[in-house]
Amino acid sequence: MDKEKTRKILLIFAAAYWGLVVLIYAIASPQFHYSAATSNTLSPVSVVDEIVDGDVVRQRIVLPADNVDAIELMSVTYGRENHGTMNIRVLNADSETLGQCAVDISQLTAGAYTRFSLDAPIQGYRDEIVTLEITTQGCDYGNAVGLYKGNTVTTGRFDMVKNVEEQDRFTMNGTVGDGMLCIKLNGINRLNFYRQYWFITGGIFVACAAVCVYWWHKALRGYNNPLVMVSTLFIRYGFLMRQLVARDFKTKYKRSMLGMAWSFLNPLLTMSVQYVVFSTLFKSNVENYRIYLLSGIVFFNFFNEAVSMCMTSITGNASLIKKVYMPKYIYPLSRIISSLINFGLALIPLILVMIFTGTPLRPSMLLLIYVILCQLGFVTGMGLLLTTSMTFFQDTQFLWGVVSMMWMYLTPVFYPESIIPQNMLTVYHMNPLYQYLTFARVCIIDGVSPAPTAYLWCIVSSIVVLLIGILVFKKQQDKFVLNI
Repeated sequence: MDKEKTRKILLIFAAAYWGLVVLIYAIASPQFHYSAATSNTLSPVSVVDEIVDGDVVRQRIVLPADNVDAIELMSVTYGRENHGTMNIRVLNADSETLGQCAVDISQLTAGAYTRFSLDAPIQGYRDEIVTLEITTQGCDYGNAVGLYKGNTVTTGRFDMVKNVEEQDRFTMNGTVGDGMLCIKLNGINRLNFYRQYWFITGGIFVACAAVCVYWWHKALRGYNNPLVMVSTLFIRYGFLMRQLVARDFKTKYKRSMLGMAWSFLNPLLTMSVQYVVFSTLFKSNVENYRIYLLSGIVFFNFFNEAVSMCMTSITGNASLIKKVYMPKYIYPLSRIISSLINFGLALIPLILVMIFTGTPLRPSMLLLIYVILCQLGFVTGMGLLLTTSMTFFQDTQFLWGVVSMMWMYLTPVFYPESIIPQNMLTVYHMNPLYQYLTFARVCIIDGVSPAPTAYLWCIVSSIVVLLIGILVFKKQQDKFVLNI
């Protein structure tokens, strides 16, 4: 082990770590102090008739946040200019007013949610059942608005009927209606994660530094360990890695007239086809669907391509492995780096589509560095596992074709999460690719940092799968030469 060069590598890793830590805090600090919350909404199906003076509409709701400060209504104006005031009150179980606001009816937008701030935020009633009461003043028939109601959730293709219990339906002058009002309650939940952030990141750094010191002393005594492997990879085999990556690109685009241009065209063409299918033929109401779809395609394709290429890295280099000795992990790593470069090229059309559709390029997109590193660790672990399996069981590549297709349909690449039944969401969220795609979409589409739990999900799934892949590969690598 070259001590001087290894020391420089460790310093570079340390600087990169703290650079990423500071970058995350600089962008995500607001989300570490609080998180936005909103109540679930239904898809509009029909209309509650004009609400005139004397009418009282009530709806049982659950407050979604520690601090609820706004309400959104979806109204129908009947294509005319209406006048008057809509009074909104939120009542507790004792009919005491928790929050209220007076809405100028002329400000309501037909067929869309209009946001209004409460006179004072409602605090301390998170997850409690309250009553929303709506009345009007100065409104007569022909000069009043109605509200949308519904009992369905619109999905990528179907309208799924939501089971609305009688006590949850709206009432009009005491008469129970046939659905729920299309309303939203908005607020924030206060978090204390910002106080823990530096202790957590500092603790991780200290723990990693202690492990590296231990490995350093072991390496000086002649023992092999991960530090020696990383040092060897960068110092001794760096040139070879570059040649293997270059060979992968040449092989992939061999005899292709467009060459690397397919890295740009492939996600764009795939998005175009799926956009037509799911936004036109199969109806999808996902906001900013083009970016939603293209981001899903780009991130899933990176996973699928990297794992598929990595899987044949040992069997595809059998002749070289039998003739020349070199660490066997170089072969799968070169395939993953090749896919990572291709993934970087595929991000360019994503940015171009964002510019074309008017989606702002916000600082939160820099947080993609974090999720890409997490997905890279996950992909590496999966690739090492399948590489090992492929060496002993050649049918792995055919089984993986089926598994990857199932995985794609279990990940919200082109459909909204709302089609998943509520009782299945906990299991559904355990899919690591769901976490990576959701993290990326929040940064790209919403322009903010995800919640702190999203960071935890991404890094834990990445490290667990990476460690399993390394252990399995290391244990079986000496038997590869006997099975290729």
